Amino acid sequence: MDKLTRIAWREYYATVRTKAFILSVVLLPAIVVAGVYGTQYAEKLASSEKVPDRTLAVVDHTGRLYEPLAAIVDAWNQNKPNQRFLLEQVPAEPDDTAALRQRVNQGEIYAYIILPADVIAGEGQVEIARRDKQLDAGRRMETFINGAVSMVRFQDLEIDPVKVAAARREVTILEVDPATAQARKSNIVARLLTPFAFMFLLFMGTFGISQGLLTSLIEEKSNRVIEVLLSAVSPMQLMVGKILGNAAVGATLLIVWGSVGYYGAQRFHVPELVGTQQLVLALMYFLPGFLFMAALLAGVGSMCNELKDAQGMMFPVSIITIIPMIFWFYLAQYPQSAVSIALSYVPPITPLVMILRICADPDTPLWQIVTTLALLWVCVLGMFWAAAKVFRLGVLMYGKAPTLPEIIRAVRMS
Repeated sequence: MDKLTRIAWREYYATVRTKAFILSVVLLPAIVVAGVYGTQYAEKLASSEKVPDRTLAVVDHTGRLYEPLAAIVDAWNQNKPNQRFLLEQVPAEPDDTAALRQRVNQGEIYAYIILPADVIAGEGQVEIARRDKQLDAGRRMETFINGAVSMVRFQDLEIDPVKVAAARREVTILEVDPATAQARKSNIVARLLTPFAFMFLLFMGTFGISQGLLTSLIEEKSNRVIEVLLSAVSPMQLMVGKILGNAAVGATLLIVWGSVGYYGAQRFHVPELVGTQQLVLALMYFLPGFLFMAALLAGVGSMCNELKDAQGMMFPVSIITIIPMIFWFYLAQYPQSAVSIALSYVPPITPLVMILRICADPDTPLWQIVTTLALLWVCVLGMFWAAAKVFRLGVLMYGKAPTLPEIIRAVRMS
């Protein structure tokens, strides 16, 4: 037991001291924090920044849209004096689009807008020409035009646009927690992204760290370092020690990243998105999920002399592991569907699918959590049994890498 502990500690200590690990611990939270605060600061800066007046040349073939368009633009300019748009009415006849295009290219005007005669009926297509591709300005011009067209349509129907705007005013929806009776504003985007964030963290902690185990094992084998290690410990002690050490590395990453996420949820007053239940279950699924993948990779790594051989063997498993990444949106929206439940019982991806479902639906049945965890631990025991046999046979083998059928045959014979 003392040797096993020393191997695990050596693997953990050697990994957490590397620059790559330190960067991975610090960089992801830093990127998230910088992204959140940076986006807020950029939006605030953009809204207050002084932008040169942008002149829009308008060709109104309807003869009815220029005035409501000017009224909407004036209201915008009063609200946003640093980001003004100026309108210039251009006669519809004669049609001189080439001259307008030249004025845009020379920077004399920001853009020109051509409103066809049948645009109010919804049949014509509005033409906008400008040199830059700034998204906010483009969306703003579209909003101006749609607002003007709506005003004219309301007038034709003898409907007061002010009353329509009042009738279409959105209501504030509060989501009430039935357990605590606490009410908060609904945030659909956050509720969709939180399950993905948990799944991504579990993916990085499980597959990212276990890949490091595979790489280090192949390097030690190719450098003959493993022969020295096996003179002091048994193959089983070496394999289990390496797996436990790397599991501790993954758990460290998960705890640090989860703590940052928990702090962020508290900071932005959405504690229900990242709660203690999710963090505890993430660790509960991480441990067997990591042990399963680590044992698989340890067995594969012991039989290979080069990383490319191991990657070739692991390709089918890699394809399976990205299934939750591809279908995360469906799984987050329909966590209790038959497909979601079925994928929860596929061992390589069980932790990813279950943590996604639990974060999307906190009322995931307890029996599904218990049975999937039990399935994972049974698969871990089976994988350790097979990996131990493969590791003992292959750790000192050199030469051509065996094929998957050869590995299976060796396990059965042993």
